[in-house]
Amino acid sequence: MSGRTRTRIGATVVLPGTEAGLLALADRRNLFPAGVAVGAPETALVAAACDKSLLDSHARSAGFLVPPTAAVTLSDLDDGDGGVRFPAVVKPLRSEMTRDGRLERIEVARVAGLDELVTALRDLPGQAGLVQPYLHGRIRTVNGVAWEGRVVTTVHKRADRTWPRDCGVVCFATTVARDPALDEAARALMANLRWSGLFNIQLIESASGPLLIDLNPRVYHSLALAIAAGPNLPAMWVDLLLGRTPAVVDYEIGRTFRAEDDVYAVLSARDRGVRSAVSELRPRRGTTHAVLDRHDPRPTQALVGRVVSGLRRKIADRRHG
Repeated sequence: MSGRTRTRIGATVVLPGTEAGLLALADRRNLFPAGVAVGAPETALVAAACDKSLLDSHARSAGFLVPPTAAVTLSDLDDGDGGVRFPAVVKPLRSEMTRDGRLERIEVARVAGLDELVTALRDLPGQAGLVQPYLHGRIRTVNGVAWEGRVVTTVHKRADRTWPRDCGVVCFATTVARDPALDEAARALMANLRWSGLFNIQLIESASGPLLIDLNPRVYHSLALAIAAGPNLPAMWVDLLLGRTPAVVDYEIGRTFRAEDDVYAVLSARDRGVRSAVSELRPRRGTTHAVLDRHDPRPTQALVGRVVSGLRRKIADRRHG
């Protein structure tokens, strides 16, 4: 947002909606006039929170269990598989990385063997990434808002489904009671990072306990669930930025969230019959959606427009193919 835009709309707070926005705001805090609160800590703090290569040590220090993680470069595979056990997950060093002078979103990839690992690393900036074993288990998250390293409140949820099914994002989830150990570790992690703002800590349930697999120090995909369950995390963040005391309320356990692409997750499950799929997809009273909201139809209209445009392009490509 330029200073001219800020003046035109009368903004007093500027919040990033993506990790790229968070990085950009952190680097440009000084471009905003006095009286405008910018929702990004200083650059060094943002860089540390977004650096996945540092997350392992920060998480262990906070008390989280983490899966085995190895930093692997393409050259490490010249004489073999580098000791990687398959299937594995390949992560970028940061979710947003510079390529050809521009920030680019880099997604996590599941690889089944050496050839896929080589391809995944070759596509990463610097041909380097983090490799972890691919684990089966339900995803649970600790979400919240912190200020100068102190967690103001948290909301815990457990996911029933993700999409894509391998390395995807939560598409159906339910708020669950706080796990005291995970909550304490989350508070320690935010203190270690001296974080101010929203956060989403992702864990996967395993035989040895929940393992931390990612940290998103930003607006996250299922944020609407926390708001519907009680705590309005973005509003609390705004209050903190403006020097006000936020209203802290507890959250309702058992509230559900469904992303619009949950239909793909349900229909792709091989162990579900038609009757089971219909049951899973039936509307549920009180369910919060990622985009769909009858009180705010424009995001849904934009989503439908993108889908229709994509279908038209595919049809046109087939006709001219």
